[in-house]
Amino acid sequence: MNPILFLDIDGVLNPPICPQYELDFALSDKLAAKLNNPSIKKLNIYFVNQVYYGFDKKSCELIKKLAQEFEAKIVLTSSWRLYYTKEEIEGMFEIVGIKDTFIDFTVHGNPRNNVIMEYVHTHNVKRYLVIDDFDMRNNFGYRFIQTAQCFNEANYHQARYALKLQESL
Repeated sequence: MNPILFLDIDGVLNPPICPQYELDFALSDKLAAKLNNPSIKKLNIYFVNQVYYGFDKKSCELIKKLAQEFEAKIVLTSSWRLYYTKEEIEGMFEIVGIKDTFIDFTVHGNPRNNVIMEYVHTHNVKRYLVIDDFDMRNNFGYRFIQTAQCFNEANYHQARYALKLQESL
C-alpha cells in the first residue's frame, strides 16, 4: 500500500501572510487552457487566484517531489475539506500540480488527530505522515511533520527520513 500524506493547507501550502496580487479575472480560462482541464473554468475566480498566487510555490513543489519519490497519496485533513467541494479541491490540487496524488478527505469531526487516527484504522494504513502547522507530535511521534509558515526544505528532509523509516512496514 502506498504511504499516505495527511495534509493540512493553511500554514503548509498556504502561508499565514498571503503575498499581494492583482485579481486576474482571466486566470481560470488561462489555467484551463494551460492544464487542458476545462473544469477549472467552473471554479470561483477568487478561489483560483488565491490558490495560484497565494499558495507557496516552493512548498507545493516539495510536497509533489515527496509524493512522487515515495509514490505517496494525499488525504486532505485541512478545514478546507469542510468548505470546498471535492471538485474544487481537485481543481486546487490541479493548479498546484499535485492532483494525481490526491485520493481522499478525512471525515468531518474534531479534534483533527482523532479523525486522522480513525482514517488510519479504518483504511488499515501502515505508512503515513501528518503534515500540519498545528502541533500533533504527541499523537503521531516521528510520523508528524510540523511546519512553521509553510512546508520547507528542512520539513522535506524530515519527511523523507520518516518515510524511509517506515519502508519495512
